Amino acid sequence: MLRRISKLTFLIQFLIYIGIAALMWVPEFMHPKAAVRIASEGPLYSFIASLLASHTLVSVSLVLAFVIGLSLILYFIGSVNDILPRENFLPAILYLFLMSWNTGLSAMNPLLPSGILITLSIYTLMRMYGQSEPYRQVFTASALIGLSSLFYLPSIYFLIMIWISLVTYRITTWREWIIALIGFLIPFIYLISWYFWNDEFTKGVHQILTSVDDPGISLEGIQSYEIAWMIITAFLLIITLITVINAIQDKLISIRRKSFIMVNFVIACCVMILLSGSSILLVSQLLYMSLSFFMAASLAMLKRTLILDIMMVTYLVFLASLRLFILLA
Repeated sequence: MLRRISKLTFLIQFLIYIGIAALMWVPEFMHPKAAVRIASEGPLYSFIASLLASHTLVSVSLVLAFVIGLSLILYFIGSVNDILPRENFLPAILYLFLMSWNTGLSAMNPLLPSGILITLSIYTLMRMYGQSEPYRQVFTASALIGLSSLFYLPSIYFLIMIWISLVTYRITTWREWIIALIGFLIPFIYLISWYFWNDEFTKGVHQILTSVDDPGISLEGIQSYEIAWMIITAFLLIITLITVINAIQDKLISIRRKSFIMVNFVIACCVMILLSGSSILLVSQLLYMSLSFFMAASLAMLKRTLILDIMMVTYLVFLASLRLFILLA
């Protein structure tokens, strides 16, 4: 079923995308939720959340805008870098659905603006391939991770993604590593300077440090069906990731190295989930980006995908059933 959708024309795929958005998000606009506040949120998100405190309709509108933006960036990551066929809009469709089944994700949270910046960093890293001196790409990708950390402070762990990517691209000169560190630190230098200028240096630095000093996985308030969802999601992610890694072995070296950027992203995601101290249901939404990408890539790269297709459709039906259960509960 999903393989057939991936082979449809772009117009039909886009209409499916619009249909999912309308079906899933109209109920959220009828019952908009307030922005989520968590201990590990960054100062930029704190500022945005305070502005949205009494404007829930604006908040859910921003959430939908972020989800659509993330889905479109995922589409461009796959198509522009020749990892997926240019007319294949399936990654965007899958991501939109994965971010829409759980009504809890319709509330504004720091992972959304942070996720936009992280995906832009991934796109920049992929564009680094073939550059003899990729100083600009390394600096931009690192600065985007630093900026994302000002929305969600545990995003600092995605600096690991950049370091591993430098090794993947076989960039071993010290310049790129120093540039990556400088690019990452610049947003924090501006933030600390602003704190100092406004006589809030001690308070601001304390807020940053306390936001990342409680590592671990938080399972507070988790339901039994959500545990089943996490296990099945992790299993499908592993299966599709391994499938793509095996499938790209006979592809061009450019496709192999660009695809491994997404593998590096999964590694950094896992590190962040283990060390963030935030609710696992909240932080695991970043894995939806890699899951939708690997699901679409595995269907596009393999010739025989019947079993894989059945597994994916069963997973999506499971999520749809959970959404119905949540709405009726």
